[in-house]
Amino acid sequence: MGRTRSVAALSLLAGVPNLLAFTQLREWQTLFTVGASAMVSAFGFYATFRLIPVIQRLTVAKGLWGKDINKKGTEAGEKKIPESLGLAPGVVFLVCIVLFQQLHYFDIAAAVRWAVGGAGSDGSGGRADLYSAGSATDAWMVDYNAALATICFMLFLGFADDVLDIPWRVKLLLPSLASLPLLIAYSGATAMGVPKPIQALADWVPGYVELGPLYKLYMVALTVFATNAINILAGVNGLEVGQTIIIAAAVLLHNLVELSGHAGKEPGVRDGHLFSAYLMLPLATTSLALLHFNWFPSRVFVGDTYTYFAGMTIAVAGILGHFSETLLLFLGPQVFNFVYSIPQLFKFVHCPRHRLPTFDPATRLLHATPNWNLVNLTLHVGGPCTEEQLCRRILWLQGTSCVAGFALRHALVGVWK
Repeated sequence: MGRTRSVAALSLLAGVPNLLAFTQLREWQTLFTVGASAMVSAFGFYATFRLIPVIQRLTVAKGLWGKDINKKGTEAGEKKIPESLGLAPGVVFLVCIVLFQQLHYFDIAAAVRWAVGGAGSDGSGGRADLYSAGSATDAWMVDYNAALATICFMLFLGFADDVLDIPWRVKLLLPSLASLPLLIAYSGATAMGVPKPIQALADWVPGYVELGPLYKLYMVALTVFATNAINILAGVNGLEVGQTIIIAAAVLLHNLVELSGHAGKEPGVRDGHLFSAYLMLPLATTSLALLHFNWFPSRVFVGDTYTYFAGMTIAVAGILGHFSETLLLFLGPQVFNFVYSIPQLFKFVHCPRHRLPTFDPATRLLHATPNWNLVNLTLHVGGPCTEEQLCRRILWLQGTSCVAGFALRHALVGVWK
């Protein structure tokens, strides 16, 4: 399967369930705002697709390039591959959410009615209604701008890491610094629900536990984990971007399903899912454009610029959308990979700079090495394969994990919490 067909297949698998869920939305304001975000995100795909070749030339000219280790010993392994191309979707993503922020000032449903129906009964043409029901509240704007600042900060730090090659121990601190705007601006609940099986143990067990400052520490921990989780499940053409697209699609599907149900009628819950959808749509589309260039054989490397930006965006969606537990279900392979990698990450056993498989130029197959990560474990279990086949195996695992997480989350409704 060629590059275009592979990207198109992933697009369909990720997009069709979300399109079906979108058709189930019944509240017009929600329907129009999500639709407007989708249109802005479609622009994001086009803009990213056109911007990547421009940045590609600039990075090579400035010496920001590398060679593909998984093709060492072949002609492809000697090519200069532009690095840090995660900068392109990152910048376009920020432009998209700023554009949508401006659209959110308007009541989009009223705008459509005005455009179709013409003047209102008051003779004003209905223009006054455009600024009413859909206008962003001060609290919404604070959260939105905090998310924008946090993601922008992480994008900058990721690019700085690509250029300066920051030590690993320092890398763990970067998401903590980037999350500061989010922590300062966060004004939501800091209580956590106690699972019903634990409540059933004794009458005195409360339904909620107020965590206070501990909840913000939990927020920091989640941003650190999500940002680095994608960064360490990497090293294969298309893997970083592919897993991001699948996770973003799963999160978006969760948002749309909740919005089409009872949650869509509760303003507090509805706004959280809408907020997440506004982030996931442009993340998915800009990443799809990048995947076209990053799929095997890769024309560009995404760098820490992309993995940090993508991981932070997913974490922010889970935190401000108030479904961080569900998010962790979708991050099953990332959680497993992190736990499995602990012996090497914390230097209990030797940890090389690149924990990649070995490439056999004669057969063009990748073979497992004694490194503790999901990439090598997949080769241990499934046997040697090409780089493209390895990427597909892990992405199928990611998709299966998201489906299982989605099913588990809905099976436990009313049972767990």
